[in-house]
Amino acid sequence: MLDLISPDSSILLLRAATGAFFGISGFNKLFNRGRHESLRANLVKNKIPFIRVNEWFVPGVEFVAGSFLVLGLLTQVSALMLATICLVATCCEGPGKVKTWHCINKADKLDTWLYLPEIIYGIVLLSLILGGGGRFSLDKVFQ
Repeated sequence: MLDLISPDSSILLLRAATGAFFGISGFNKLFNRGRHESLRANLVKNKIPFIRVNEWFVPGVEFVAGSFLVLGLLTQVSALMLATICLVATCCEGPGKVKTWHCINKADKLDTWLYLPEIIYGIVLLSLILGGGGRFSLDKVFQ
């Protein structure tokens, strides 16, 4: 039991929760008409190229890579793909979101950027890219 209380347990929790978030989000964007249309409108608004491809590719990556993170399968590749989506989302949506907060100084502006979910998920994904899926992952089983 004490063996489960370790840094690997926190990696499992971060990996599984982040993977579940992206997996569910991607699934809904693929199979729920309203969510898919919302994604498509967002891609158009942000002038993302190849709309017909990206409206399926992006949620497909979210669903598959998120599911793989839950399992700890191809963790680093999956996290890299999801981090790329987070980076694009941050560049497209971040400045507008930060502007609406009416930051009072530079520290508050930094705080606002760090409050964005895309940044927080990006940091978690970066840790998985650098450190892997941990002991409780299929990556470890297949090593």
